[in-house]
Amino acid sequence: MDFFCKTHNILCCSSCICKIKNDIYGKHRDCDICLLKDIIDDKKNNLKDNIILLENISENLEKSIEKLKITFDKINDNKEELKLKIQKIFTKIRNALNDREDKILLEIDDKFDNTFIKENFINEIKKMPTKIKSSLARGKIIEKNWKQDNINSLINDCLIIENNIKEINKINDEIKKCDSNKKIKIDINIEENEINDFIENIKKFWEIINKDLLYSDFNIGVKEPIYKLKYHSGNVLALTVLNDGRSASGSRDSKIIIYNSSTYKPDLIIKEHEGGILCISLLSTGLLASCSADKTIKIFKIKGLEYEIVQTLKYHSDSVLKIIELKNNKLVSSSNDSSIIFYNKDKSQYKNEFKISTNGTCSSIIQTKDNEICYSEYNDNKICFFDFTEKKTKAFISNISKRNSNDEWFLIINKELMVIPGENILTIVNILTYKISKIIKVPESIWNLGICKINDNMILTGDRAKTLRQWKIEGNNLTLISKKENAHDGDINYLLNLKNGQIASGSDGGTVKIW
Repeated sequence: MDFFCKTHNILCCSSCICKIKNDIYGKHRDCDICLLKDIIDDKKNNLKDNIILLENISENLEKSIEKLKITFDKINDNKEELKLKIQKIFTKIRNALNDREDKILLEIDDKFDNTFIKENFINEIKKMPTKIKSSLARGKIIEKNWKQDNINSLINDCLIIENNIKEINKINDEIKKCDSNKKIKIDINIEENEINDFIENIKKFWEIINKDLLYSDFNIGVKEPIYKLKYHSGNVLALTVLNDGRSASGSRDSKIIIYNSSTYKPDLIIKEHEGGILCISLLSTGLLASCSADKTIKIFKIKGLEYEIVQTLKYHSDSVLKIIELKNNKLVSSSNDSSIIFYNKDKSQYKNEFKISTNGTCSSIIQTKDNEICYSEYNDNKICFFDFTEKKTKAFISNISKRNSNDEWFLIINKELMVIPGENILTIVNILTYKISKIIKVPESIWNLGICKINDNMILTGDRAKTLRQWKIEGNNLTLISKKENAHDGDINYLLNLKNGQIASGSDGGTVKIW
């Protein structure tokens, strides 16, 4: 085999690159092919990196397994605790429902007893015809055989007849009452839709959430880095987290490094770009997108200790600064060539859908609404809100702040507000009204670069003064609550919430720190 397929990272022969394509020939005819001798040096260099990776893996495997077991035990304890909590809550609800049911049933019995005749009354009525006939016959006999010599007996017989008449009159009154109430129907005061609403509320009663307890007492001022990672030889400009929990970094040294989630030692070193890595972004499909000073965007499939280039996009004529995925799964990139490109996915490949021109470098993009992005124009020193459905600018804000040309990120902190870093200020913009809501002055005259959200109440910023600052979100304002000076040896370019109670920061000099 004399050839090498860079696209699939595999050796191939002349049959593989043949123009004729069938089950045997031409499997790699459309790939990036080179001679085997041209790839030897790269593979030799990669071998050194891979040896380092294997040494690190071997050294830390047992520790990783033990940490994994501890993590699993904690997760299992959390699960059992949560299930027990649910059982207690629903037992309490069931008891309350049973008590309410018993009370309502008793109230129904009382209501019917007080409104209508009782069952024992019917039994008494059944005896009355016989009692009336007996009293009538007895009365006639007494009247016929009335004698003064047996006065006590006669009076007692008369009293029995009188009492029978009273009882009959009482029964007649009850019968009249029953006749008057026979049109009454007792019911419960509840509509069918109320029952359905109640059932729906029960269905939605409990929401399982990921609670940010790990960050509730986060204070960067007293934090020390847990790990200091020095595997890059150039400025670290990008960080992200993969679906499997591993973090990734991109640097001006043209490398993307995937770190072990337990040890933070490199699991994988990817060097497929010919220029510095300026942005990396995890896509909803689990693929990793990277953009570079080599004017390209590459899409990687990463699995374990292996990777594959799925696609390379070459539509920009200068460094590609940012790449993001929209909610509709389309991609958007910005560049030093004063353009923004929207990409549509056709089957498994992304294609250029349309391009818009910007006045100078577009250093940051963020999606602000379902059909809208916000991007910056460096030459005009403004930000623009662009409707990509109607393909027109909705609004712009001029002279927002002096900003850096390519190390710049926007951060949405809630449904209304976005924070934009600048020189010695943080600008808060209302993305609904397209107006500046607040300008926060930072004490030192510095560039604010990296920015990330710690939780719903706090954000973290990094700057060229090597300082990390922690801010509390209070309405449309930010209050400085803590800072860590000399957090890095160089500019702090990127910050990332790792979602495991830790924060990653990337800086000049190739350093990544885990806090």
